[in-house]
Amino acid sequence: MTAQKTKILLVDDDSGVLEALGRALASENYEIVAACNSGEALSGFVENQIDVALLDMNLGAESGWDVSQRLTDLKPHLPILLMTGTPDCASSISGVTCLEKPLDFRCLLQKLSAICAIKPDRVND
Repeated sequence: MTAQKTKILLVDDDSGVLEALGRALASENYEIVAACNSGEALSGFVENQIDVALLDMNLGAESGWDVSQRLTDLKPHLPILLMTGTPDCASSISGVTCLEKPLDFRCLLQKLSAICAIKPDRVND
């Protein structure tokens, strides 16, 4: 039986960031569901078995906080990583971790690895 890749919902309204980060994570053997706004994020979430969400704080009309709340309404224990340019980001939502931009890719991979270690039924090959 082949282990399934960890599936990440990656949401950023900057297409360059979305593409580059998506490629980098895919090269680390993660499966990426990309979205550039809250509507695409919710559709991608509903249509896929998402293991973790990686959201930008500023998504235009809706914030990453808003989207994270909607996602946790659908899946209460979903791990969420929120990318922000605000260094003093404090999470009021259980399960949300803030990552300061510019992202330290090694730190992101460590956080994802820790999440995967908690989810033994969904690990990378």
